[in-house]
Amino acid sequence: MSKPLTPRVSPSQKRSMARQEQILEVAAELLEKLGPATLTTIRIAEDVGISVGTLYHYYPNKEAILHAMGQRWLQQMAQTLKQDEQQSPADLNEFVALFVSHMHQLYRKQRGILHLVQGMFAIPQLMPLDEQHDELVINHVASRLGKLGVKLPLSERQRIGRTFHETSHALLLVVVNQSKPRGSKTLEELKRMLQTLVMSFG
Repeated sequence: MSKPLTPRVSPSQKRSMARQEQILEVAAELLEKLGPATLTTIRIAEDVGISVGTLYHYYPNKEAILHAMGQRWLQQMAQTLKQDEQQSPADLNEFVALFVSHMHQLYRKQRGILHLVQGMFAIPQLMPLDEQHDELVINHVASRLGKLGVKLPLSERQRIGRTFHETSHALLLVVVNQSKPRGSKTLEELKRMLQTLVMSFG
């Protein structure tokens, strides 16, 4: 039997909304420290400063908390892609530079992102979130390529978009866990890889 993933309450008051956000923030910090296997609702409640019973009033289990974190990640991703769409790059190289910059900022802000992504893969109930995440980025890249003169069918641009996304996603997860000097070098290498990819179709 699958575990419920929806919050037990839909907060309508500022206090309840603030508590839900606090639970998610603390869970993200603990996820970064402990990983998904060691993370427990007891530890989350303890660090938030509430009883486990109160925590269950908001989220019925650990999976529901991870699901809410995943949903918030998707919302932040959608906002970042919208920001990227508002830019007007002169060419494909500039598009890549702007995209990588925007994504890097987002990945750095999201605590425990590596463990959250692992949770999306490892927990069957969270896999739809991972699929939505992929679709968001792939369709964004396919659209931008078309607007920047890549004269290929949509299906082909989506195929390129998947390569673009899988490459950037994997290396951004590496970058955010590296020291600043090493991360900067990896980021530059990522830009060159993606620019080489898209320019071969430009």
